[in-house]
Amino acid sequence: MINHLLGQKVSIVSRKVQTTRFSTKGILNIENSANNKPNCQIIFVDTPGLFEPKKALEKHIVNNTISEINNYEHICILYDATSNKNKFLEFSKIIKNLSLQKNNSSLIINKIDLIEKEKLLIIVKNIQKIFNFKNVFMISAKKGQGCKDLINFLQTVLPNSPFLYDKDQLTDLSERVFASEITREKLFNYLNSELPYNLFVETIIWKETKYSITIHQNINVSKYNHKRIIIGKNGENLKKIGISSRKDLEKFFNKKVNLFLFVKINNNWMNNFKELNYLGQN
Repeated sequence: MINHLLGQKVSIVSRKVQTTRFSTKGILNIENSANNKPNCQIIFVDTPGLFEPKKALEKHIVNNTISEINNYEHICILYDATSNKNKFLEFSKIIKNLSLQKNNSSLIINKIDLIEKEKLLIIVKNIQKIFNFKNVFMISAKKGQGCKDLINFLQTVLPNSPFLYDKDQLTDLSERVFASEITREKLFNYLNSELPYNLFVETIIWKETKYSITIHQNINVSKYNHKRIIIGKNGENLKKIGISSRKDLEKFFNKKVNLFLFVKINNNWMNNFKELNYLGQN
């Protein structure tokens, strides 16, 4: 959704659940001079999804998300309209445990293009029984339906403030971390069911000139067979992942990118707080 609203990728997207590991800011600048309204800067904070944590990394993710969720001016709870009954029950439990305030929270139902209107109304009715949201928006982030209404509404609830970021800044992520996240996205997209959740990508070398960027990244996994899966037969998987990541990075940075990927076995990294801190989980 945030990628669509900004018109540029700042958050990675994957079919694998709980892909997002730390909060990412996406910055939208709106020119309103034509309609006599003040210009506006909306800072979206894309947090990790909430779930039942088991390992050290998961506990860090959930605890950080819950602790920061009430620090913002307005909270948007995003619900996937195609979720099954088990997902709805999990969602219900999470909502009950959050300290939401009616006046500064909204419900957003996504993927409305994939479900009948009658079923959408039933979903909203069931969620409202758990928490009575004052504002409900139905959108399709993929097709853009309902997104304009959401933006118009958010402009009305934000406080007056000087702009916090430059007008040409899209995200608060460092270039190194952003590049690592793009490669991690490609890993999950190409090898979704075969790869475990517990891998992380680290940008170890960044050399930039006026016309190009040379990037070296380590893909850290905990087992040898995971390394073998990522590399693939004759290195085919790693090559495809590298090409796809490089294309996205070139589009974002508007420069030629030379990307080099290395796969390393790093046992038990999920319980290593040094790596957790690298991921922003400190």
